[in-house]
Amino acid sequence: MEQFDLRKREFEDRGLIKLEGWVAHDDALAARDMVLDLAKRHDVYVDDRWHSSPSRFGYPKPLRNALNVLGRAEHFPNLIDENLVSLAERLVGEPVTPMAPGQQILFTLPGEQDWSIPADAWHIDLPKFGEQASPGLQVFTFLDDVEPRGGATLVIAGSHLLLNHSAGLSSKKLKQNLRKEHYFRSLFDPARPPIAQLEEAMGRVGDVELEVVELAGRIGDVYLMDLRVLHTPASNCSDKARMMLTCRLPKSKIAAKFGESYAIG
Repeated sequence: MEQFDLRKREFEDRGLIKLEGWVAHDDALAARDMVLDLAKRHDVYVDDRWHSSPSRFGYPKPLRNALNVLGRAEHFPNLIDENLVSLAERLVGEPVTPMAPGQQILFTLPGEQDWSIPADAWHIDLPKFGEQASPGLQVFTFLDDVEPRGGATLVIAGSHLLLNHSAGLSSKKLKQNLRKEHYFRSLFDPARPPIAQLEEAMGRVGDVELEVVELAGRIGDVYLMDLRVLHTPASNCSDKARMMLTCRLPKSKIAAKFGESYAIG
C-alpha cells in the first residue's frame, strides 16, 4: 500500500509514472513479431534492415492501415489487461473505460539525422473539463526497446496541473492560453533555436514545475500518463523503428461522451 501511495502521489504531481517490466516479455514479443511481419510484407524491413522514412513521421499508407487493423484484431495480444485497468482505476479513483479504437500501434520509421524537441504538434487528446481531478489516463506500452532519440513520445510532466479551471479547452485553445506564459511562449515558438537537451526544457509556471520527458524504455515497460498532459511525437534518429502500443482510459462517464467504448477481450 505504501508503494502504491508513492506512485499515486507521483502520478498526481507529475502526471506520469513508469512501470518497468509490467507486461509479460513473451506477450510484448509476440505483438512485436506481428508488427515486424507486417513491416516485412510492406517492404519497410528488408534483409534485417529498416528503410528510412522519406519524411518526419511518414510511412506507407497501406502499412498504416494494416497496423490499425492489426491493433484491433482478436489474435493480437491484449496488453491492456484487467490488472492494468484496475491500477488505472485506483489512480484516478473511478471506473475507467478504454476508448475506441482501444489498443493502437505506434510506429515510427528511422530516418531523421538531428534530434530536437519540436515546437509544433503539442496537444492533449481530450478537452479540458474544468475539474482539478484527473479525467483518466493514457497507457504507453513498449513492444521493443526504444532508446533515447529513437522516436519516443515527448510529454511535459506537470502540465496537467495548469488551466484546470476552464472547461471545454481544446488543444488549440489550451495552447493559446499557455502562450501567455514565458515557458510555453518560448517552447512553442517555431523560430526558436533547436533544443537538443531535455534539461534545457525545464521550467516553471507559478508553483508548477515543468519538465519535458522522453518516453524511452525497454520491451514490456509501461508509462501511465494523465490525459491532461501535453505531449507530442518526436523524431526517430535511431537505426530501427519505434514500436509501441497506446490506449486511452478515461473515466467511464467521460468515455460515454466520446463515442462507443472499446470492450476489453
